[in-house]
Amino acid sequence: MSILVIGSGSIGKRHIKNLIGIGYKKDDISAVDTREDRLAEVKALGINSTFTSFEQSIKNKKYEKAIICSPTSMHIDQATKLAQLGTHMLIEKPLCSNLDGIENLRKICEEKKLVVMIAYIFRFSPAIKKVKELLDKNSIGEIYFARGEFSEYLPDWHPYEDYRSFYMAEKKLGGGSILDQCHIMDLMHYFFGKFKSVMGFNSKVSNLELNADDISEMIVEMENGLTLSIHTDIFGRKHRKCIEIKGSDGNIFWDFYDNSVTFFKSDNKSTIIFNNFDKDFNNSYIDEIRHFLHCVENKKEPEITLQDGIDTMNLILGCEKSHKLKKLVII
Repeated sequence: MSILVIGSGSIGKRHIKNLIGIGYKKDDISAVDTREDRLAEVKALGINSTFTSFEQSIKNKKYEKAIICSPTSMHIDQATKLAQLGTHMLIEKPLCSNLDGIENLRKICEEKKLVVMIAYIFRFSPAIKKVKELLDKNSIGEIYFARGEFSEYLPDWHPYEDYRSFYMAEKKLGGGSILDQCHIMDLMHYFFGKFKSVMGFNSKVSNLELNADDISEMIVEMENGLTLSIHTDIFGRKHRKCIEIKGSDGNIFWDFYDNSVTFFKSDNKSTIIFNNFDKDFNNSYIDEIRHFLHCVENKKEPEITLQDGIDTMNLILGCEKSHKLKKLVII
């Protein structure tokens, strides 16, 4: 039952609290962070097994499961070391800041039959499940176009700390808009399948004090021929997380902050608004961790696989390459 949580910032503490909340024994949870203040917060939750470095945590102990919440650039290296020890993993998105070492990680995980799940939390949102249900039922006919946007002002994310000290402000740690806001890319993958090509823009345009990109703009062609527009930024005010899907028989619009899905049906020009969803988004995190634990216990493939994480990373890397070369990139 032992589980290691690597990174005890906001998301790491959330996972720890949720593990405790669903009945996980505190003595079976270990936590890692380089910051003593964060470990003090974890200890206040009743977690006595803590470490100040990842290497220290795995030196003399093996874990059945791990949740990787460290800075993005560390994910593949840490995941590979854990895989060698036979540890099942939930890896916070994105998979990494690049794909160096991914084939070695994949090989080890396949050989040891490990469960590896990528933590794209929005797939567990009831509203997103409603969008997927409408699409699976062909409710708006042939899909012509879709546009997604994640736009949030970075200093608002963690108002309790200086955003300039947050890993998001450093590209070398895996920060920046295109990596951290990749939820929107994964949702397009979830709804519409494989990515084929991208024409992208990815840069820093605002006056935020950071060494990372703060905007990405993509025109994406899917393998099924559909064209998508995907936008992310970390300077937008007010915040927006939304997807609009246009089809031959109507439109679907998802709004995260309104917690709603609007379905317009063209034949009778009717509009249905679905908004009776759970208002506590933490319940999606609980569903996510329960799913991961269920997959480990039952040796099942998770809903969000390592390959899903690789596919989204290939889109991100393709956009960065497209911006640099100023041309379309095949993914």
